[in-house]
Amino acid sequence: MSVRRRDLLPGLALFTGTVLGALLGYAFFAVLGRSLPKGDLGAVGALVNLATILTVPGIGLQLVTARRVAAGRTGGVGVPDVVAAVVVGGIPAVLLAVFSPLVVQLLHLSGPGPVLVIAASAVPMTLVFTGMGAVQGSERFALLSLVQFGTGAVKFAAALVSAFLGLGVLGVVSWWAVGWVVLTVAVLWPAMGRRSTTRASGAPRADHQGAPAASGGTLLATRSEVRRDSWTIARAGVVGSVPMAGLFVLSGLDLLLARHYLPGDPSGVYTVGSLFAKVAFWGPQFLATFFYPRMARPDQRRSAVVAALGSTALVGAVGIGLAAVAGGPLVRLVGGPAFVEPLGSLAWVFTALGVGLALVQVCVYADLARSGRAVGAAVWVAVLAVVVVVALAHATPAAIVAGVASCVGGLVVVAVAIVRATT
Repeated sequence: MSVRRRDLLPGLALFTGTVLGALLGYAFFAVLGRSLPKGDLGAVGALVNLATILTVPGIGLQLVTARRVAAGRTGGVGVPDVVAAVVVGGIPAVLLAVFSPLVVQLLHLSGPGPVLVIAASAVPMTLVFTGMGAVQGSERFALLSLVQFGTGAVKFAAALVSAFLGLGVLGVVSWWAVGWVVLTVAVLWPAMGRRSTTRASGAPRADHQGAPAASGGTLLATRSEVRRDSWTIARAGVVGSVPMAGLFVLSGLDLLLARHYLPGDPSGVYTVGSLFAKVAFWGPQFLATFFYPRMARPDQRRSAVVAALGSTALVGAVGIGLAAVAGGPLVRLVGGPAFVEPLGSLAWVFTALGVGLALVQVCVYADLARSGRAVGAAVWVAVLAVVVVVALAHATPAAIVAGVASCVGGLVVVAVAIVRATT
């Protein structure tokens, strides 16, 4: 019981930062919904979701860095970590830049500028997640909470500046990218060279994905050590990110497909509706993060998985009920009166989609905690199913969200069955 009392305050801090960050991310679109034409709003929504997909390798590095710091293998972010982040974030950035003409056509943009800005933001985002891993591994949850808050704050600030200056799509994503650069500096400074506060007995434990112990946490390393350790860290991060990659692609794919298949105004309607899904998905995220260490301990795994799934489902049920009862007023608050008629009755469907994704995330974490890959494979199958279903039925926002929600609902059943069989 004493351990759980000590966990209460860090858990509340993590909850607060996560929720406030998610709300500010939602407010980003709420502000832009009142300052941009619906077509431009749809473009911004698609671009931001594309950027979210680019964060997946960074999350893999976050998990690797957190393990190394928690095990006492490093005191914080060092030169190899920075080099690995630049490489891991830089490769998809270059690929996106090369294929920007194709992306411009798929998203119906007026030029490549916004896509190139999103590509340039990949490295700062990856560096931020690497710093978050060091903070998480040293159990500085108050600071981690501030970083979670900061990820939403930089988006909200970009929306305010863009709305005040009357900027279009390129201006919005440019200020959004500037915010990530600022956040990179703010996160890396306290993450570098900090001694881990977690306990470690004897020699440092081996990282099961092979991340190095020697020079990862110090700025004093030979060039050969930096090259070797950077490559090892980068490889471990990429391998660890594959299951999460499927989840992030799944969570952002519907908005990209809606932008591709729907005309300008309906795509803007879908963008506003997707905010309900985003809040329902990201809001309970702290629960999976908080229970993850216990999921990795055989003696606590079952209770942790049950607690994480149960609490996520409970929070989600409240959200779905609220959206069903007060869909119209909530849509008016989020996007303005112009969106109430086409979206009010669909708010609960978008919310249910987000809740389904949140439950899948818990299952992905539970599977990763035992080095499993089955849930991750199921997620990628669901990604393909969403593409097929939306390709067959995409005439309206309602048709798209119903198809995607049905695919995610089936995935929840499969994922829970997999986790139950291994718990």
